Amino acid sequence: MFCPKCGSQNADETKFCRGCGADLSNVLAVIGGKVPDDLPLAEKHIALFSSAIRGLMIGLGFLIVSGAAFGIGRGVQVMGLLLLAFAFYFIGTGVSRLVQAKALKRLRTPKISQPTPALSTGNAEYIKPPRSVYETDDLIATPRSVTEHTTTHLTMDPEGDTFGSPKK
Repeated sequence: MFCPKCGSQNADETKFCRGCGADLSNVLAVIGGKVPDDLPLAEKHIALFSSAIRGLMIGLGFLIVSGAAFGIGRGVQVMGLLLLAFAFYFIGTGVSRLVQAKALKRLRTPKISQPTPALSTGNAEYIKPPRSVYETDDLIATPRSVTEHTTTHLTMDPEGDTFGSPKK
């Protein structure tokens, strides 16, 4: 058997590649005719969901007992605060496990891909990108020269060969 990651040859019964250390157990299952399924995800979903329900029920119980402790009298209110802390802890962990279980359920469901629209042969509107907001070429009608309005015209001094100040 060859490793699908690095291509090195391994014995048929090896679980890890000798070349790169990749896990070959799925390759062994496919070669043996067994296709791996998402059974571990289903079991984890069931465990998380049942743990979430159990946490919510325990938290609700602590909440009820805490309310009763506050209703009984002043001496039991400290115990009611402690029970209220436990109630919030169990309700919080129950809700978080319920969210994790729903996320695992979403992972298990197959994704339905939306069909991509096909381009027709003569329609170029799909290919043309939208105009960028940073394009400013249309602000200047004709591009100006770098040297335009940068030269100074000097006049010849009437007394000699020197140049004088520019014309005004």
